[in-house]
Amino acid sequence: MKIPFQIIPIAAAILVGGGAFAFSLSRPSDTPQVAAVGQATSTTTPIAVAAAPSGTHLTPDRIESQSPPRPGDIEYRNEKYHFSFYHSPQSTTDEHDEGGGAMTITLENLVKVRGFQVFIVPYSESAISEARFKQDVPSGVRENVENTSLDGVRAVTFTSRDAVLGDTREIWVIRGGYLYEITTLAGTANWFDPIISTWKFI
Repeated sequence: MKIPFQIIPIAAAILVGGGAFAFSLSRPSDTPQVAAVGQATSTTTPIAVAAAPSGTHLTPDRIESQSPPRPGDIEYRNEKYHFSFYHSPQSTTDEHDEGGGAMTITLENLVKVRGFQVFIVPYSESAISEARFKQDVPSGVRENVENTSLDGVRAVTFTSRDAVLGDTREIWVIRGGYLYEITTLAGTANWFDPIISTWKFI
């Protein structure tokens, strides 16, 4: 179960400063296509959420686009989980061992008050199950489900809601025996695009 404990320290700054937070994930072209589990309707009590940050929303077309890193950007590379991406030197990455082969990787830019999280967990199924979704998204909210790809790997995106962060945009992908769940706050595409467009599976 993904537990966003690592983002709590910046959550207050995000909500007060009007910033946003993000996460992401993916899977390979030679694996079965990710099946977007049916459109979910939330059965939970509505929760208060922060106002959505101003900015462009992350769309499937933007996720699919690939571009080289910007001058001066630095690489985050994870050999164990076989992916890399480039980001501004203003941002910092952190890794949190969740046990059982799972890991959470966060990228935070405290200057722009932005960030995203990648939760990775061993996963043997060829499609994302309803049980997995319910385990990792306590709010039960899954809306605007769309198919896309990340570095040529089938992926599914959807909007969700987090009690602390507010509205989020998620990218989920199965690749090489792992499920990658990438999450960002809605409305942060202008910051997130240059990063996610450099994502590579290695």
